[in-house]
Amino acid sequence: MQDLTGDAISRAAFGSNLSEGRRIFRIQSEQVQIANQMTNLYIPGYTYLPTKPNRRIKANAREVEGLLKGIITKKERAMKNGHADGGDLLGLLMQSNIKESKDSGSSKTIMTMDDIIGELKVFYFAGAETTSVLLTWTMIVLSMHPEWQDRARDEVLRVFGKKQPDIDGTNHLKVVTMVLYEVLRLYPPITLLDRQTYKEIELGGVSLAPMGEISYVLLFLREADQTMDEEVEQLRQALQALMAMVTESAARIRNLAVEAFSPLTLPEIQSMNLALLNIEEVATEEMDSERVHFGRRLSITAPRRRGRISHFLLQLSTDPPSKPSLPAAMAIGAMLQQWSLLCFLGALVALWWAWRVLESTWIVPRRLGRALQSQGLPGTAYRFPFGDLKEFSRLAAAARAKPMPLSHDITPRVNRLCYNTIKEHGKIAVIWLGPTPRVIVNDPKLVREILANKFGHLQKRKHNGLVRRLSNGLVSHEGEKWAAHRKIINPAFHLEKLKKMLPAFAACANDLITRWVGYVESDGAKEIDVWPEFQNLTGDVISRSAFGSSFSEGRRIFQLQSEQVQTIVKMMNTLYLPGFRFLPTQLNRKIKANAREVEALLRGIVSKRERAMKEGRANNDDLLGLLMESNIAETKQAGTSKLIITMEDIIGELKLFYFAGMDTTAVLLTWTMVVLSLHPEWQDSAREEVLRVFGKNQPDLDGIHQLKIVTMILYEVLRLYPPVVQLDRQTYKEMELGGVTYPPGVILSLPIVFIHHDKDVWGEDADEFRPERFADGISRASKDSPAFFPFGWGPRICVGQNFALVEAKMALSSILQHFSFRLSPSYTHAPFPVSTLQPEHGAQIVLNKL
Repeated sequence: MQDLTGDAISRAAFGSNLSEGRRIFRIQSEQVQIANQMTNLYIPGYTYLPTKPNRRIKANAREVEGLLKGIITKKERAMKNGHADGGDLLGLLMQSNIKESKDSGSSKTIMTMDDIIGELKVFYFAGAETTSVLLTWTMIVLSMHPEWQDRARDEVLRVFGKKQPDIDGTNHLKVVTMVLYEVLRLYPPITLLDRQTYKEIELGGVSLAPMGEISYVLLFLREADQTMDEEVEQLRQALQALMAMVTESAARIRNLAVEAFSPLTLPEIQSMNLALLNIEEVATEEMDSERVHFGRRLSITAPRRRGRISHFLLQLSTDPPSKPSLPAAMAIGAMLQQWSLLCFLGALVALWWAWRVLESTWIVPRRLGRALQSQGLPGTAYRFPFGDLKEFSRLAAAARAKPMPLSHDITPRVNRLCYNTIKEHGKIAVIWLGPTPRVIVNDPKLVREILANKFGHLQKRKHNGLVRRLSNGLVSHEGEKWAAHRKIINPAFHLEKLKKMLPAFAACANDLITRWVGYVESDGAKEIDVWPEFQNLTGDVISRSAFGSSFSEGRRIFQLQSEQVQTIVKMMNTLYLPGFRFLPTQLNRKIKANAREVEALLRGIVSKRERAMKEGRANNDDLLGLLMESNIAETKQAGTSKLIITMEDIIGELKLFYFAGMDTTAVLLTWTMVVLSLHPEWQDSAREEVLRVFGKNQPDLDGIHQLKIVTMILYEVLRLYPPVVQLDRQTYKEMELGGVTYPPGVILSLPIVFIHHDKDVWGEDADEFRPERFADGISRASKDSPAFFPFGWGPRICVGQNFALVEAKMALSSILQHFSFRLSPSYTHAPFPVSTLQPEHGAQIVLNKL
């Protein structure tokens, strides 16, 4: 029967092209078999995998399309030459297509070549087995019921005799038609159908969400009784309502006179492959679902919890309640299949995450560790999964447990693990803070080579997404983007541009002095914790110099960024697992909420400034204005219509400005106050210089350039107490450094604070406060020059170092003009690295007004 229907389709479709048609039939039959062998559970993207069934299906599809394309092309040529026979399906389809196109007044045919190929493939797919299974089951049923076989034969012989059956005679075959209908009722070729809602509809009082599936509409009419006519009428009405709602164009379904037992009664229904309903008992008791009744027995069942994809079952009951509900079970199975898909996808995600964790905490560390150990690099061995992280935490806790003496030898307290490693293994050694190897490079010559990065083998250390929420500006960019941003941002920090920001510096310094004078005047001397005072000062300076008149919004951003720093530093000192930032933990939610608020505030400020610049009302003496001016100038010079730095980029740079500039100057001023309290002779020398240059006048930029002693003091404080105690670079390709070949993925850790305290570089007095070492400048201050890296070095040296030093000199000069100061007895010397090197217990200073 399959061969029969295949031949019938081939002849009916292509006529004289029977051989190609048979080949297409065989390939399409193979496609159906392969598809049936594959799982019903669809996994997104599975079709793109190069599996054997996928490759075979694609090869078959290409061959079928090639054959069909050739047949159609041949038919088109024959039609143009007037030789075509329009008696086959292809000819009729093409003639109809040409006629409809002409009637519509279009020069192009309505159906393209691809459309015709698609229709012919559907004809094979839909018609290949439908008639063959009908004939097969009819043969079986008539073999089981010979009396009906005899009646059918008698009718055929009466109508046709021994002649060839024709279309007129088939219309008189009443018994044969009854037999076929009953076979179709008992053995319908298609047992289930789906229709999907693409917008919300109401069906029988139930609201069906988009993407829901109305599925498993079956025909199993096993028993008929005296109520059948009533039930069929209810069924017909329900189907009409269903099709009017679900079908996009119900008007195309003409003469919808549905007979309950026939899925193939009317041509219109045949063309849409409609099956009817399963006549099955629906138990209404204790069913966890919503039910809407059509008449006495017809009902729609829908799940209470509607997700994005839901299944709905339309049923009509005639059987006794005791019988099991097959379609109900199938509907439940369908819903379980949805859950199976979700569970399967969840399992895939879990496996992916487990693989990522295994790869990052075991496979990659073992490989990198072997590569480093094979070259004789000393240091610790990797211990799964934390490496030296627990030892680092233990040593840090022990160091913080007790204060240190009033000494500048701070390296054992700042990073005890690094101190012990250098002492035991030398200046180049490996440690493991988590699963990534860190090579300590405590050699100024190698540090300069790393920071110069002449061959481009290194990049800034990659941080996770939570850290990028804090700042995503210049320091995190690489390659061309970094070069473009650096070129635009550089001009905003030139000294001539800083002159425009000097009023903001002066205003903030005056506010600080006025506040401190108010503290001191009550009793002549006052103890103040200068650490939070300087944090507020630098926050105000950044807010004023960045946004000018938008000062209040700037302060709010400063507060949020301060909170972000504290939160993220806590997380950075723990083992990071892939995907952790996506978990809805309290810290993650807080970081994301703060980031959203900061970005919204910055977006509002930038938009306001853009409007002011367009209207010619903008005052561009602040950082934001200078940055936007430079961006416009560079964009015009590049000859492009789009700005080089986008709104998102500007927001990222401003966030970085807060993050990088907020604490850097604050800790510099704090440690300067502490050191000058410990060394009053240098405090007096600095004050004398300030009074000689400025007197009691407001410090200005020209005078600041003349402050040699103040500059020497600030440099020495930066050497002893560098704001950033360590810089990291990561290899992204294999590179050679100091006779060692480093594979990709190794972090080169540059311990700035250890280099600044190295006696081999700075002499035996490296742990002493001696500003005179900078009397002849930075280049002659150390034996191995340069070895002074408080702002980095090389092409990526901190773009804001001039800003920070001018701000610090302005604030320190104002303080020296008005106050003398000394350490409070309550002060505890406890330098500790957070994001910067901060006084763990504050910096209590006693102020005396001059």
